[in-house]
Amino acid sequence: MKGLGIFILMVSVTVMALAQDFDSDSIYYTPIEKFSNHNLKEEKLPVVTDQNKVSYFFFIQSGALVGCKDCTFKREISFSTSTVHGITLGNKLRIGAGIGVDTYQNWQTLPIFGSISWDLFGNKNKNALFIQFNYGWAKARENKYTFANYQEIDGGSMISTQVGYRIRYHDLRIALGVGSKYQKVSASYQYPSYYYDYINNRSIEGDLNTVTLRESLKRLSLMMTIGWK
Repeated sequence: MKGLGIFILMVSVTVMALAQDFDSDSIYYTPIEKFSNHNLKEEKLPVVTDQNKVSYFFFIQSGALVGCKDCTFKREISFSTSTVHGITLGNKLRIGAGIGVDTYQNWQTLPIFGSISWDLFGNKNKNALFIQFNYGWAKARENKYTFANYQEIDGGSMISTQVGYRIRYHDLRIALGVGSKYQKVSASYQYPSYYYDYINNRSIEGDLNTVTLRESLKRLSLMMTIGWK
């Protein structure tokens, strides 16, 4: 019995020693904190937009001019075409310069003009409803099918306005528009004056008279436009 008691005492001492060693080792354990995604602050990258981007554009515009000087007899329909090159500021404003050819019943004009347009609805990256204003000066000449024999022909100011709808297909732009065009033209011609010689019973040609003709041509414009960006 005495030996059994000694054995039990030795086992108890060994267990207590192992327990103390475990406790002493445990003080060196440092738990790793787990971070959730909510604790991480994500850095937001700035959103890049093209609101202030400047880009190049051009278009070719062709259509009809409808109207007349004296509509008592008939309304004339003539041809008009032009091209405009310029820049787009932001998403809606377009500024450019253009050159064109306009035909009328008695005249042909070559307008050189500045152009500005604004997208009322939509923008350059979408379909858009726009307004356009052109202002410039045109050189004029007599239509080859007239025989008025003008001596001096001078053009004048040209103003055109248009409202239209533009459709985007990738970088291609197609638009239909309706508006008005105003063009000034002036020309001069000469004709002789005659008087009758009663003594010799004949007509005598006198000095030449000079007449200046000024016309203000107002037309309805119907246009189709094909362009890039």
